[in-house]
Order: sequence, then C-alpha cells, then structure tokens
Amino acid sequence: MLIIVEKVKITDTIIDNQYIKNIIVRNHSLLIYETIYREMTSMELQINCMQSLYRKMEMSQRKNKGYFSIMSNETETSLNSLAQEKVQRGFSIHDAYSIMKSSGTKFSVGNLATVSENLDKRVDTERYSIESTSEIAGYWQIYDKTLNQTFVLNPDTTTLQTDTNTNKNYIVFQNVFGEPENVMYADNELVGALKQFLNTDSIPTTSLNENYVIDINKFTGIESLKVKGNEGAGSWNLICNQGQKEKLQELANLYKEKYPNLVKTDGMAMGFADAEVAGQAVRTENGIMLIACNGLNYMDNVDPSKSWHIMYSINDTDMYKKIMNAMTEGYIIGKDIENVSKWEKYFEEKELSYERILSDEELELLQMNKI
Repeated sequence: MLIIVEKVKITDTIIDNQYIKNIIVRNHSLLIYETIYREMTSMELQINCMQSLYRKMEMSQRKNKGYFSIMSNETETSLNSLAQEKVQRGFSIHDAYSIMKSSGTKFSVGNLATVSENLDKRVDTERYSIESTSEIAGYWQIYDKTLNQTFVLNPDTTTLQTDTNTNKNYIVFQNVFGEPENVMYADNELVGALKQFLNTDSIPTTSLNENYVIDINKFTGIESLKVKGNEGAGSWNLICNQGQKEKLQELANLYKEKYPNLVKTDGMAMGFADAEVAGQAVRTENGIMLIACNGLNYMDNVDPSKSWHIMYSINDTDMYKKIMNAMTEGYIIGKDIENVSKWEKYFEEKELSYERILSDEELELLQMNKI
C-alpha cells in the first residue's frame, strides 16, 4: 500500500532554516560525535533506533537550495515504575542508570558482579587496562590500548557469553530492559585480565543469547552482532585487531573517494563505513542506500534529483530482512538498487505498507499537472 507524503518535519530545533543538526546513529563499541552545519531541506528521513547509546553524525547531500539528510533520534520509552512526567520527556540513559543502581539487585544470571568481592584497583596487560570508573559509581571500564577504545559496563548487568559455534567470548552489557547496551569481543588476554581484576580463577560464562546473531563483513572481516527480529534498529561492530581497524579505515576512504559530493568529511566517511559493516549501508555505482528500522534512503552522488526515500512503520521489524532479501535473492540488484520504482514494485508485490517521500522536483511536477 502506497501513501504519498509531501514533507516530513524532523525537529523543533530548526531555527530560521539554518542551524546545527545532530544526527544520531547506533554506536557499536564507542561514541563518536560529529555535528555539521548545513541548511535544512524539505526531504528528510527520521531513523529511530531502539537502543540508548548513539553516535552523532551528519549525512547530507547538496540539492539546489538545500540538502538531503538522514536523522535518527532516541525513541521515547515508557516504564511502568516511572512517573508520567518521565515517560513524556523520554527515558534517558541516566534514568536507566538510576533504576539499575537503586534497585540493589543483580540483574543478569552469572553477571560479573557475583565474582567481584575483592577487586584489584587496576589491572594492566600489554593490550588492556581494567579499572573502576569514577564517572559512574559501581561501573567499570576496559581500555583497549591497541584500538584506543574504552568499554564502560555495569557489572550487575554484564555477562561473559560464549558463541558455541566458534568458542569466541563476548562481554555483553545489557540495559535495564535486558537488551544489549554494548558488546565487546573478549580474547584470551582480556579474559585473563578480567580474572586478575576479579581476583578469581574462573568467570561464569553463559552461551551466547539465542536472540543474537553475528554476521561477518566481507570487506573488513569485522563481526557485527544484531538482535534477531530487530536487525534494522542497529548493531554492534566488534573490531578485534589493528588489521580490521585498518580495513575499516580503507572502507571509509573508499566512501570519500567514490562519493565526493555526498561524503564531505572524514567523520562522515567513517560513519558510512561503520554503517556498511553493520549492514545498514549499501554502495551502488552512483550513490549510497541506507537501511534503517523505519526507512530506506538513497542518495545519488551524481544527480541529486535521483535521490529518494521511503518510510515504513518502525513496528514492522521484519522490513529490514525483507529489504535485504530483495537484494541477496536477486529481486533487486546492481543499478536497480538506485531505482525507487523497483522498490515500490517489490513492496507492492509483497503487500508491504510504505510511504514515499516526494522530492521538491516531484512536488513541483505534481503541482504543474494539477494546473
């Protein structure tokens, strides 16, 4: 079913059509923030991600008087135990922290807090350092010296999980709702450092949550962990070594070189590379297509008028799979990925509900036809 929408208002923070836009996209293992000053456009796609840690970045394309943009905001979340006022303004990360810290209970079976009675103040190995963080009482932080990344966790809701297919270990920090908040690959050195930090000879492990699925990006070799049935809402890119980090940078450079009219900064290039590893960006001959939990967006590097976007319900959690299947099963491949009519035909054949967001040119053409 097709619904035509002329324009979508993104945020009330737009002032005089020219201001800062903070684009928030799912972060995988650390927070990267970038804000870019640009004019706003009438064609905008809002991407809502269900998790509560995000990276801010801007993805925009020059279009006559404006820019195409992609934006995602935190989805407001309600909790029965919270006051209505808190529900109305949205459930923040700090709200979750407060609930977890004030409850006094151990949330996860086999969590790290159950073996943390006699902590060493700090543990250092060749690659890692582990210590309690002063920023949030009761939280720990793991610093990866090789990748220059810091992983902050709440031991009450963090477990060491093992993928029985590969025997790889992962540190999984869950939020108050039991959803993954952050995930980190744990090699033998890190597991050993944790044992030393916890003053124990063994750490309880559980099998990798059956609701998680791990994909491997062919270009970089980086693993990406997703939640089954909610793949479009984001994922966690699990960089294991310096070689993978260099491949990710190589992919970022490719975006900047191949799409100079779309990718203006190093931060944007890395954001697109990160999104591709996560399975949410697809490179085409002439542009980039982005897949989110409630929208599909194509940006053309050569001809901005060929850019388009489609919106669908965030509650239809199968849409991501259906879109990916369209490409992997050969329904839409090659240059057809850039063609919005091919996607509209596919959605119609599959009886999928969607909204086609019209460009300024299309709106002008419709007005001319009405006259």
